[in-house]
Amino acid sequence: MKRYIIALSELGIKNSDLISLLIGHFSEIKTMFDGESCVFDKNVDLIIYSTIFKNKERISEALSRADEILSINEKLGIKTTYYTALTYPSELAKINNPPAIIYYKGAEFNKISNKAIACVGTRKPTRLSYNAVNYLIPQWVYEDCSIISGLACGVDKISHQACVTAGGKTIAVLAHGLDMIYPKENTFLADRIVNSGGILMSEYPVGTKADKFRFVNRNRLIVGMSRAVVIFECDKRGGTMHNAEYAVEQKKPVFCPALGEEILEIQTGTKQLIDQKIATVIEQGRDIMGVMKAVGATITKNRMSNLQIKLNYLYSVISIIHQSIVLEATVKEMNLDISVDSDICNTLLVLLNEGRINIDDLISSLVENNIACIKKTLIFND
Repeated sequence: MKRYIIALSELGIKNSDLISLLIGHFSEIKTMFDGESCVFDKNVDLIIYSTIFKNKERISEALSRADEILSINEKLGIKTTYYTALTYPSELAKINNPPAIIYYKGAEFNKISNKAIACVGTRKPTRLSYNAVNYLIPQWVYEDCSIISGLACGVDKISHQACVTAGGKTIAVLAHGLDMIYPKENTFLADRIVNSGGILMSEYPVGTKADKFRFVNRNRLIVGMSRAVVIFECDKRGGTMHNAEYAVEQKKPVFCPALGEEILEIQTGTKQLIDQKIATVIEQGRDIMGVMKAVGATITKNRMSNLQIKLNYLYSVISIIHQSIVLEATVKEMNLDISVDSDICNTLLVLLNEGRINIDDLISSLVENNIACIKKTLIFND
C-alpha cells in the first residue's frame, strides 16, 4: 500500500486531501490507480483530482517514482509510515495538517520516550547556550526525557550531542530527503543518533534538496513531535522564532534560559519571548522541573551530581568540536604536554583525576576556542 500512498503524493495530491483519503477511503486507494474507484463520487472535495486519474501516462510516472523511492529507501535503510499507520508518531498526529507520509531511519517512534522536549536556537550560539544545553539536557535525559531538534549547526547540534553523550535518544527532523545530510559536517553526528537508538526523520522523499522554505516546514514538525519547546538563544528576526509561532499555534509551552544583563543581538528573540510572557524562564542549570512537568515527567532518581553533569558536558563538547585546531589551542592555552588524538578524552580524564587540571577551566577553554573557530571558518547557509 505504501507504493500507492507515495504515488498519490507524487501526483500532487494536497497533504490534507491525502490524509482524508487515508482516513475515509484507505481500502479504495489502490483501486484509484486501476480506474475502478468510486471515491470521487463519494467525496466532492476530491473531484478536482478525477481528471488526473484519467491520464494513464501521469499515473504510470507517479507509480514509477514511488517504486524508485521505495527501492532507494530499502538500500539506505529508510522506513516509511503514513498518517493512519500504527507506526506513525502519535504526538505529531495531533497537530493541524500533519504530514501524511513520514520517512525515517533508526528506531521506531514508540521506542522513543514520549516525554519529548524540543531544543532549538541559533546556529551561532554563545557560551550561554553551550552552558544551558549541557547542564539541562543530561538531567532531562537522566529522567527518561527525549530530545527533538533539527540537526542544524549551533544549538541543534549541541543539543543532539548532549543527549547522545548522556545515553539518551534523540530525534532529528530534517528539511530534505534522507539520502543526504545537511550540513555535511553533521554526518557523523547523524550516524551517532541512529546508532544510539534515535531517529532521523523527514516528510520529504529521497532526492529532495534542502531548500530554504523546507526549514520553516521542518520547524512545525520539531514542535509537533514535542510536548514542550526550549528556545535557548535566537535573534528576533531569525528562523528559530518560527518554532515559537508553531508552539503558540499548537499550544505547546515555551521555555527560555535566563539572560544576562547585557542582551546580545543573537538573544533579542529570546528576550522578546520572555518579555511578552510567551516563554517561562529557566532560572539556572538545576531548574529542570518546569519543563519536566510540562512534558509529564517527574523526578524518580537521585539528582545528578555537578561532577556528572560537567563530565557529560566535557565529553559532549569534545565530540562536536569544529576542528582539531580547537583542541590544539586548548592544550596550548592550558600548558598541557599531551597529544591531540582519538584517546584525548581518557587522557584528560586522567589529568582531571590527578588534579592537574580544573574541569571548569577545561570546559571554558574548549567552548571559547570552538566558538572562535566557528566564527572564523563556518559559513551558515540555512
